[in-house]
Amino acid sequence: MINTREELLNALAEAAELEHGLLIQYLFAAFSLKRRPDEGISLTQQLMIEDWEKTILSVAHQEMYHLANVCNLLSAIGGAPRFERPNFPQPLKKYYPFDFQLEKFNDFTLYRFIIFELPQGVTPPPPPKEVNLNESIKTTAAFAPDPLIYNHIGELYNRIAEGFKAIPESLLFIGSHNHQDIDRWTLRLSMHAVTNRETALKAIKEIVEEGEGTTNNRKDSHYDKFLKIREALLAEKAKDPDFEPARQIVINPQTREHRDINGAITLITNKISRKVAELFNTTYSTMLMMLIQYYSYGDENQHQREMLRDSSRRLMSALIRPLAEILTEMPVSESVEDGMSGPGFEIYGPLGLLGKTSSRWKILLERIQHHIEDVDDILQFRNEHPVLNRMGKLRENLAGTMINLKSITA
Repeated sequence: MINTREELLNALAEAAELEHGLLIQYLFAAFSLKRRPDEGISLTQQLMIEDWEKTILSVAHQEMYHLANVCNLLSAIGGAPRFERPNFPQPLKKYYPFDFQLEKFNDFTLYRFIIFELPQGVTPPPPPKEVNLNESIKTTAAFAPDPLIYNHIGELYNRIAEGFKAIPESLLFIGSHNHQDIDRWTLRLSMHAVTNRETALKAIKEIVEEGEGTTNNRKDSHYDKFLKIREALLAEKAKDPDFEPARQIVINPQTREHRDINGAITLITNKISRKVAELFNTTYSTMLMMLIQYYSYGDENQHQREMLRDSSRRLMSALIRPLAEILTEMPVSESVEDGMSGPGFEIYGPLGLLGKTSSRWKILLERIQHHIEDVDDILQFRNEHPVLNRMGKLRENLAGTMINLKSITA
């Protein structure tokens, strides 16, 4: 049982890493999907795939919202935002109660996603033939000072809710409200400040219900959405056994071997593809650094905080997504027969920032300048790989971000 601040901070850090890891796996599967009829799909299948991609991306967006809520919960009780995590892959029981790996969209991947979001007490659907059901959902996860054991995401959040109920409210909430995100993300997703037990439990309840649904209504939960996509995939495969909705993306594409990985990876050995993958990874880390600064700022004014928030979202939509899509059309090696690359979401080193605000801005501006230079380097290969023509627009987006950040730091 969670009954100390340390145990609650550890559990929330676990939840942050879990949400981060989930949304990355969902994004990878969505980005792996085919997009054109010339990829061996019919027009009807193309529309079906577009709908699947839209649904998975919406779930990933909600996971990002959940991660932001967890950061608010951490901040409310005196913790720091948690955006770091181990690189992929991570096997069952090493870090999390599930196998975490980057794999293209297929029946096995969808089954893993269903297990991720499986409500407590609900019987899992029949697994793919190659899956050992017991091994897929068997779990343990340990932390000092007390073990944190859970079988499903909802169960972890139930443990966290118990902690918020057990620890005296007057002692627990010591964090500054100014470090929290209370912005409206979309018409449906609004952040809420966590200031007491009631608001903390409300935030946790929203996370669980969006993932699992309620006991009486699973409709539109993450679990329900993945279940329906899998049912549609299996139905289409029954009609057309040759139907393959995803590109031939390799599993766990990486630019190098990391000390914290546990499992098989596919090294990207094609030199141009590796350049694009490294740009993706460093841009992704820049976005994480912006979010860390946003949630643990020093003396930034409100306008600067809003620019950090907006710039991080700009990087997500205008740089990270198109770079990921480009990578799914870049060969992993010198032979296209070996498959295509993909976004590895690699973290090359610590993401911590200095407490001095002026140094934070300098580091961000330096990184964006390096990104622009990397794009210029990659653009010289666009004749060899026409998909790289998309990089021109990415350069414009980076230059715009640079101008915006310079305008508030001058």
